[in-house]
Amino acid sequence: MFRAILQQSSGRLVLPSLGCQYLRQNFSHFGFVRFSTSIAQSQPIRILYASQTGTAKLFAYQLSEELSDHYPNRDISVKGWHEINNPAELLTTGSLNVFMTSVAGVGEPPDNGKKFYSWIMNNENNPSLNGLDYCVFGLGSTAGHLPYYNVIGKNLDKRLEELGASRVLEIGLGDDGDCIEDDFDNWSAKFMDFLEDASDAGGTSKADEISAAQDEAQVVVAPDVTQVDTSKPTTMQEGDSPRVKCPGVALADDETRMISSKYPTLNLIPRETDIVRHHLFKENGINPNSFYDKGTLKFDVISNNHAEIDGGESGMNEMEVMLSEYSSNKMCNYEAGDHLVIYPVNSQCVVEALLDNLDVDRHAIISVEEQPESYPFPTGLTVYETLSHCADLGALVSPNFARMILQRKDIDYKAEIAHPRRTLIDLLFQHQRKLSLEDLLFQIAPMKPRYYSIASSSVKHPTRIRLLYRKIKYVTSLGFLREGVCTSYLSYKGDLGNQDTRKAHLAAYINRNSEFRLPKEGHVPILMIAVGCGVSPIRALLEERVALVESGKRLGSARLFLGFRTPDDEVFKAPVEEAIKIGALDDVSVTFASGDKDKRLVTDVLLDEGKYVWNHFESGGVAFVCGGARSFGAAVENVLLEIFQLHGSLDYSDSEQYLRRLMNEKKIMDELG
Repeated sequence: MFRAILQQSSGRLVLPSLGCQYLRQNFSHFGFVRFSTSIAQSQPIRILYASQTGTAKLFAYQLSEELSDHYPNRDISVKGWHEINNPAELLTTGSLNVFMTSVAGVGEPPDNGKKFYSWIMNNENNPSLNGLDYCVFGLGSTAGHLPYYNVIGKNLDKRLEELGASRVLEIGLGDDGDCIEDDFDNWSAKFMDFLEDASDAGGTSKADEISAAQDEAQVVVAPDVTQVDTSKPTTMQEGDSPRVKCPGVALADDETRMISSKYPTLNLIPRETDIVRHHLFKENGINPNSFYDKGTLKFDVISNNHAEIDGGESGMNEMEVMLSEYSSNKMCNYEAGDHLVIYPVNSQCVVEALLDNLDVDRHAIISVEEQPESYPFPTGLTVYETLSHCADLGALVSPNFARMILQRKDIDYKAEIAHPRRTLIDLLFQHQRKLSLEDLLFQIAPMKPRYYSIASSSVKHPTRIRLLYRKIKYVTSLGFLREGVCTSYLSYKGDLGNQDTRKAHLAAYINRNSEFRLPKEGHVPILMIAVGCGVSPIRALLEERVALVESGKRLGSARLFLGFRTPDDEVFKAPVEEAIKIGALDDVSVTFASGDKDKRLVTDVLLDEGKYVWNHFESGGVAFVCGGARSFGAAVENVLLEIFQLHGSLDYSDSEQYLRRLMNEKKIMDELG
């Protein structure tokens, strides 16, 4: 049968239309993935996401934008899995459902996707999904927990097919350990090609649809807009872009400013002040139209100091914060293992460099009134405040945004953008491009809050939270200096001491991390393994154990393996020594990767102590693995596999199963950057 329908052409295997149809209808008989081809060109498209840190949500809206550009008459919507109370309502037949989901922790679904994922994976009474068309894009990382790479997306893809749904496109796998933006760009291109093929098969191309939409649209000519031919490619040069009259806002002598030929025009009003807010709170609480997530509060910075004697510019710093006075709940309701999630503010010099590239007053207000529904940021802020608080100016531009700036489609995103870490400022300045405010704000990545492991225990510090952070600073392969957006922001937060009532503030919320907790049974032995800033949650655990011992509770054994870059990098010596002295910690092994004649890695010491580690798990002990890089978790897993083979007499396959069981039973818990 294959010989009859396959042809050989130019060294490539080609499937004629009959062969494609035959294979698609009979993939299951040959062990291949099945695909649906019955997609109507008018079929609504629903993009459904579950996101832990915001990347899946960002991709969902990027895909929605691209689809809207190509198919303006098509019904396209974006929903989070958490936005629908009844999980069954997410599964709508008659629509093409695009699922996007990341992986959290060790093979867990994102917090806002747990309800739907548990329902569809574990409910024996799930309805038949015959007639439901779908595809999946998963987000994961090969840099940590490789066996769980994209496991949520893979499981969902398989489960939907088991329930009778029709897959229209092979699952896409995004790898944050390499270049997830490029992975998504390639997958979305395949998805767009699939839709175009389906439209062609139905007799209507995307060009026909756009043309039809233009014929149906009522054209309204605004008298203040300079007319241009918007069918031409955007050249991003001032003289070639459409312009709108904007008195009191535009910087040009003729009071006009550039607008986008692609995105809707924003309603700007003249400035009221040149004061720039340090945060987006109102005086009496949170702005209802705020950029912040629900539960975000204002914290006062009580102290912010170097945690090392001579750590240099990349040394670690310790910050202490407490809830501001306006909060009705002064107690910081957190536990050891939780995170403080912080909204940073962009560097002032970066913001102002970008503002200098625009042709509008930096303090002009993006009006609350008459704004397009698709505008992604809060209204009522000035342009300056929007770029400071809401846009991530340190993030890589998306592939489509890069194509627009570079004015060509054939870009090598990894080589040209991702690996050299080229930001928006780099591209605009190096290629001497000008952007309209709309082209900027509708395409820039939103500022995502950053997660920091809390380095204190509420048992000892009920009203305060301590953090440990290391300022990120490096030079790219193109020779540009880079600083981490959030760590730089934190490093500039000052403390004037008790003699001055003025305090710096953070906008932050507490994220519960119930998967990272000390055993409820105090007699259970614990093993703690940490490097660098991974010592933060370890310190919290030690403080809690010290408090428990001081209260008279008897605890199981505890051993700590710590690793630092150099002896100067070692922090929290005093809390560790106190824990040993009081009996909350039995022993500690400290290693240094360099700067010491005995330089070794934590994994080297673990291997030396392999028999102890094996006996620890065999006796029912638990372990905590903490580090600032996901690759550290993978390195620890490899050492544990070696230990299980050496001291447990297991082969490699059995060692892997043993490790997976420990992780699934929460005998090994991690907190990795």
